[in-house]
Amino acid sequence: MILAAALKGFFAIFSMVVAAIVVAIFLAIRTTHWVSQRMANSLSFFSLERFRNPPPLLSQGDALAMQGDVSGAFHLFRQFLKKHPRNLEIYSRLIDLSFGPMQDAEMGDAIIAFGKKRLDRRGRRVIRERRNAIVLGQLYPLKHLGWRKMTESEHPKVEIPEALKGQFAPPSS
Repeated sequence: MILAAALKGFFAIFSMVVAAIVVAIFLAIRTTHWVSQRMANSLSFFSLERFRNPPPLLSQGDALAMQGDVSGAFHLFRQFLKKHPRNLEIYSRLIDLSFGPMQDAEMGDAIIAFGKKRLDRRGRRVIRERRNAIVLGQLYPLKHLGWRKMTESEHPKVEIPEALKGQFAPPSS
């Protein structure tokens, strides 16, 4: 009888210890997951929410514009703008195209109005200043397409006098 009571007490203590270990393991797994998630979020420089929708590949539109396909680049940037309406870089490139090679001020003003509704104060200021710089001739986006006559004065070619012609030749080896 004493042995049975001792075994019963030992079994009760053993089952309590096993139950405590199982609960501790379960809580440790959950706690470790929670703590590691919080640490990863605080140590990470990038939010987990920001890159669920990947940023657009603006280089595709840039390549089209550099090759002279301005309307194709404009259309591609407009498609990017539908998915990313708060991306300031897309607005800048659309303004460059519309006020630059396309010379469509009406379309450019529509883009600026669209941007004023969706961008923050800094973004609105940037697109307004970019438009003004292009219109006033301070900025020439995609000038290799020859869309606007350059206003800078061209310097006449300077002729080297005959007496100095041999002095500026590279040394012969």
